[in-house]
Amino acid sequence: MINYNQIYVAVRIKAYLNNQDKEESCIQSFTDKQIVISKSNMYEQQYEFNQIFDSQCDQEQIYLCVAYPIVKDALNGISSNLIIYGSQGSGKTYSLFGTIGSLFTLKQGLISIESGIAIRMIHQLHQQKQISELKIFIIDNEQIINHLMTNGQSKWIELAKQLCEVIQNLNDSIIHVVIEIKTLQNSKIKIIQIGSISKGYSGQMVTHNKSIFTLHRCIQCLIDQQKQKKIIQMQRIYIPFRESKLTNLLSNSFLGQAQLKIILCLAPTKIDDALGTLQFGQQFQQIKILKQQSKHQTQFSVQQQFQTQSQLQLNEFNSMTTQSQTLEMIPIQFHLQKIQELTDKYESIIQYLQQKIIKYKNR
Repeated sequence: MINYNQIYVAVRIKAYLNNQDKEESCIQSFTDKQIVISKSNMYEQQYEFNQIFDSQCDQEQIYLCVAYPIVKDALNGISSNLIIYGSQGSGKTYSLFGTIGSLFTLKQGLISIESGIAIRMIHQLHQQKQISELKIFIIDNEQIINHLMTNGQSKWIELAKQLCEVIQNLNDSIIHVVIEIKTLQNSKIKIIQIGSISKGYSGQMVTHNKSIFTLHRCIQCLIDQQKQKKIIQMQRIYIPFRESKLTNLLSNSFLGQAQLKIILCLAPTKIDDALGTLQFGQQFQQIKILKQQSKHQTQFSVQQQFQTQSQLQLNEFNSMTTQSQTLEMIPIQFHLQKIQELTDKYESIIQYLQQKIIKYKNR
């Protein structure tokens, strides 16, 4: 039986700056999994997600609930992608990196209560000496621009200063920011902050939003393909992963090679942006992806397969031996031939499973 995972989607509500913001909020009510959006008491829409964090949740709570499990999985050889999505001014950069004050603290090699989840993940993996490679780059108008590439072997204070210098230059909300961490377990963590959609003077979406539209197309194609499989086995739908750099980065999640988590950052005073953000997350929740196993689990399942096949062959051999004791009229040559056939078959199974184990070890 094939195991599937639903994509984990969490919502983070931005803190209110003043009482006026609270009065203008489009959030009518929410629980830990449901949120209701209303507009002038005339429009009301309910959404359900894996987790909803209110405006009082701090950086550490978000990290422990969403990001820390990703770190644990990475140390077990499981890759993950984490998307930060939201409109301009919804708190994406704050969730990812923290405040200006926290960056000042980071320069001194320290983590503060306002440090973002990306900084905390890098810090934890660095402290455990598990980072083999760390990259930070941006995708701007389908061009990849590298800002940092290191092996993570330097002292934390040196790496922290490099991080601060890069983060302070990432002040454009349009670009997509990508942090890629490769561990010693050969697993990868990709943290992607999707840039805000912006409009040109004519109201048309400008060129650098192509990747966001392609992402929406990929999601819809995956949903359509899964619907078709439920009805009848039809020809696979083409999914345009390679039409943008962003979707190409995320394709390993949709193909079951990495887990996917999403944090939707919500600005409660902007109802149109809030609805767009929540609908984006709801669309993601309709996708089911293959459940990935760690290398240890994969090797264990191969070993189980080996033991199962071995037992089947042994049972077949015992059964044949039992029958031969009662059928004295059957020539001994027949039994020897059967034994040889089983031996050859058994050896081929061993070779096949050994090759499979080597393949998984080299991944």
